[in-house]
Amino acid sequence: MTVAADVHIVKRRMDDYLWREKTLASRRLRHVLGTHFYKFENVAIVGGMVRDFARVGKTGFLSDVDLVVDAPPSEVADLARTIDAKANSFGGFSLAEPGWNVDFWALETTWAVREGHVRARGLPDFPRSTFFNYDAILYDIRKRRVLCGDTYFAGLHQKVMEINLLPNPTTVGNLYRAVRRILLWDLSAGPKLQAFIRDNLDESGFRDVVKADNRKSATPFLYKYKSAQELSQAVMCKEYRRSMATYYGAQLSFPGFCHPQHPV
Repeated sequence: MTVAADVHIVKRRMDDYLWREKTLASRRLRHVLGTHFYKFENVAIVGGMVRDFARVGKTGFLSDVDLVVDAPPSEVADLARTIDAKANSFGGFSLAEPGWNVDFWALETTWAVREGHVRARGLPDFPRSTFFNYDAILYDIRKRRVLCGDTYFAGLHQKVMEINLLPNPTTVGNLYRAVRRILLWDLSAGPKLQAFIRDNLDESGFRDVVKADNRKSATPFLYKYKSAQELSQAVMCKEYRRSMATYYGAQLSFPGFCHPQHPV
């Protein structure tokens, strides 16, 4: 499936998967959303799922579901207690259901809004709060609409990932995600993201992202790079990463030669 051209195509892909498909995964997700979250007037799937449906369709999505609820934090916390959801690392809650893990937040408690970097009066403001431009998209499950900025699809089609909002709660986490996504999806980094990578991918940062990859990923590969300099060159230069893949051999599955559907 190709990169979506506009919000209408992403909406159709999301609508089909969430409300029409009869697969076990779709039916289970419908049950989770309908049972626990449809009671809220304003609730949206944010980030990874919508991003991947826009980028490559449902076959590219192999991750958890993230939700943001525009409701008083006390009401979201009450729901969490009722369904025995656990507090997660970033001020929200995590729910494990058959076939799905769901993380959810009240809009006011999402990091960038809570810290005052974004003024959010409703769900349409949320896309301004993500670190990466690729994540700056959401699907409103009640209104069945997709919301993102005017330049969102240009970034996808040009395969340029850029910083959307620089302040962030985890430099190592975003460095790890930047490196892994750029390599696996064969992207280029925009100017602000290039500067972020240059500033943070020193030898200490290199060790941190390799550790994160080994710990978090079912398909770790960053350990195959010998140094921060080698990894940085691969991230910054498509030609260099392809020459490395040729040099080391296809068995190493370097990005540009990896299957695009590995989770990040």
